[in-house]
Amino acid sequence: MFIYSVTDKTLKTMSGKKRHWSFSRCECIGLAIGICILIAFGVNLERRTALRRAPMTDLGVFAITSEALWSGENIYTVTDWHGWHYQYAPTLAVLFLPLAEPLPQAPSPLVPGEQRTAENTPWGYGISERNSYYGLHDENRRFFWIVAAWYLLSVLFIVLSAHALACVLEGSGFKSPPPEENLERRRWWALRLLPLLVCGGSLGTELSRGQVDVLMLVTIASGIYLAANKHDFKAGLWLSFPAAVKLYPPFLLIYPFWRLQWRMATGVMAGLFLFLLIIPMAVLGPKQTIESYRTWVQVLAKPALGQGTDTSRLHELTGMTSTDNQSLLATIHNWRYHSLPRNQRPQSAAPRERYLVYIISAAMLAGIGFAVGIRRRDSRRELIIIAGLLIGLTFVVSPVAHNYYYLLMLPLVAALLDQGLAQKPERAADWKLLLPVLVFMLTDLMVRMPFIGATLRDLGAPLLSLIYLMWSGAMVLVRRPEKFTAAA
Repeated sequence: MFIYSVTDKTLKTMSGKKRHWSFSRCECIGLAIGICILIAFGVNLERRTALRRAPMTDLGVFAITSEALWSGENIYTVTDWHGWHYQYAPTLAVLFLPLAEPLPQAPSPLVPGEQRTAENTPWGYGISERNSYYGLHDENRRFFWIVAAWYLLSVLFIVLSAHALACVLEGSGFKSPPPEENLERRRWWALRLLPLLVCGGSLGTELSRGQVDVLMLVTIASGIYLAANKHDFKAGLWLSFPAAVKLYPPFLLIYPFWRLQWRMATGVMAGLFLFLLIIPMAVLGPKQTIESYRTWVQVLAKPALGQGTDTSRLHELTGMTSTDNQSLLATIHNWRYHSLPRNQRPQSAAPRERYLVYIISAAMLAGIGFAVGIRRRDSRRELIIIAGLLIGLTFVVSPVAHNYYYLLMLPLVAALLDQGLAQKPERAADWKLLLPVLVFMLTDLMVRMPFIGATLRDLGAPLLSLIYLMWSGAMVLVRRPEKFTAAA
């Protein structure tokens, strides 16, 4: 496959006429097959969530919490049918109002020796019977449509993200149709499909779990697109939104300050003020908003950082062995106790393990700073790579990072694929860039396989593949070949 850069302006000049959106017969067949696969995936998703007696999804947490917020309940104490808590900033619960689900009806207590059955247990809770299928009834009808709506939105977010990033790499407009020449058209499809294929394991897990990382992905991709097109203030607004979803260490927000792009920095500050304060205060009021953040710090932030005494999220999220945590802290912890079975390892990380993470993370941040250098403006591809490195560093530093979070590495994957694949027919592919992408993809798939997957996750294979991917991106920035800057 030969891939090379041709801008929309060049294409229009070459063709002599305005291009329109159209697809060939083979492309239409491929699109039809893709839509059928998505429909089949959605049908299976409904069967394992809304149509199941006990839904296997995280989506219920967001939907139920939204209803709790608008009902005046404490969003950090209510739980879904599994007893899972809401872990995010209040703004997400506010925005989830159209998909709010009524608070679950608690099952009646049982007498000693009595088991849970369909007669004494409402929908949403597991019973002792083997058949988990429930079907569509009044009790789960609304959640059925919530699952469908969020699945469609998630797919749309993924498609828009891939398209926005590809447009940045091409230097084309978001509404620009695909080129007509065969090689250019192959590049157009490759820039949109190959990154999704590489991140397919994480994207599939995200969709099946009903999580909200795709919302972060589309806002990050949109922010990058706006920044590449010199809409700095709007870019800052979009890039600040992920903080309203998950309060990660905000390394991505360092970028405009690092580059002294004050309009973008102003947009970031305005966005943080809007999403983290104005929106929640408009709904909850100042007092309850402050109390919500105080509760969040008490039950989640402090325990995640090894502080405080609250253990309500220990077995649900913050414990080092509670989930398949792929942060550097969890990986060091698991390596240290590799000789013990997972269920016998300490749940809390030792202080020296945390100090080691801080040292390594500081070194990685310094390395990224060296690779990025001191400049006022970056090329389009450099912008995407830098964003990808800062996102990756977030996963390394954060005390909790699930494997499917790695779908947010889509920007870095797209940039490395575009740079690594041949940009002119006479040039060969650069396997020094493509190999880390391939390793990242295979690891992302293998860790989800039976038998071998659990071992690979316990060894921290996803984290190692992430660091390898980041190393490749940093090396591209360090080399900064002339053709790289010119093409972007």
